[in-house]
Amino acid sequence: GRPVLTHIGEKKNKVVRVRGGNTKVKLLSINKVNVIDKKTGKCEVIPFTNIVENPANRHYVRRGILTKGTIVKTEKGNAKIISRPGQEGTLNAVLLA
Repeated sequence: GRPVLTHIGEKKNKVVRVRGGNTKVKLLSINKVNVIDKKTGKCEVIPFTNIVENPANRHYVRRGILTKGTIVKTEKGNAKIISRPGQEGTLNAVLLA
């Protein structure tokens, strides 16, 4: 199928049937991120304001598209997305020092 381009907005996801009768949760839009702080080992859900950069495609920043490797701005500082939102249905990130 076509790739799901996850945007910034109210949380919306879609459950799709995939090969073998399994299901995959595709994240259509989200405005909060699970941030892991490597120093403390704690994880918390915090809202993010905007996208700083996206190594996958420089035009994704302007369009507000989230992919793995995207750096987002949060109140705790910049965080790098480590999950694949269009494939896994979650948005996990690691706090950048």
